[in-house]
Amino acid sequence: MAESVARRDVAVAISKGVFGAIPFVGPLAAEVIGILIPNQRVDRIEALLKALSAKVADFEEERLKKRFTEPGFIDVFEEGLVQASKALSDDRIQYVAALLKNGLSEEDAEAVRHKTLLSLLGELNDAEVILLCSRIQDRQRNKPFFERHASIVNPPLAHMGSPQEEHDKATIHEAHLAHLERLRLLKRRYTVPSKGQPPEFDEKTGTLKSRGSDTTPLARLLLRTIDLIGADEE
Repeated sequence: MAESVARRDVAVAISKGVFGAIPFVGPLAAEVIGILIPNQRVDRIEALLKALSAKVADFEEERLKKRFTEPGFIDVFEEGLVQASKALSDDRIQYVAALLKNGLSEEDAEAVRHKTLLSLLGELNDAEVILLCSRIQDRQRNKPFFERHASIVNPPLAHMGSPQEEHDKATIHEAHLAHLERLRLLKRRYTVPSKGQPPEFDEKTGTLKSRGSDTTPLARLLLRTIDLIGADEE
């Protein structure tokens, strides 16, 4: 027990020293971190705070201080720290930082909305975020995005003669889409049959055949809140 407490004290001391040097949010966050996440992947939390600090550099200092004392934002901030400590990519850190930045810019009454969106983000892996974003991004205007993520947004069209690796990739892609649908971020699009004609069914699933899927308002709100799209892209 004593050893555990000692490790916690060391982690807290290190975090306060490292994070306290980060402008704007660093000193404010260090006080909260000492209570919330001792002994957990300090480097990733440091990356989150640096990203957040850069995003709020133009914010009024008194406004920031006030928000860091409000229970609603602290609750969102705690979840953000937990997610950052588990982040597997720099992109994920940026998503969380953007959401916290937008949470800082609004009133505490909006904290429940940001907590909901942050929890939703935590249920998605990076590939699913990219897939969701690809449904909104314009291929011509955002070629770098589609080139960078080609393996995710352009899955192989597996057929009977395809190697097993391509079948596996196609299966994972379908699993991502199904997960996005379950979270109500994608909604399947169906064609209404002509009068007197029966609906068309998918031979593989036995369900109505869809003509693709569209992003939902919830998906667009999430992408906007993590700064992946602007209001004009919806």
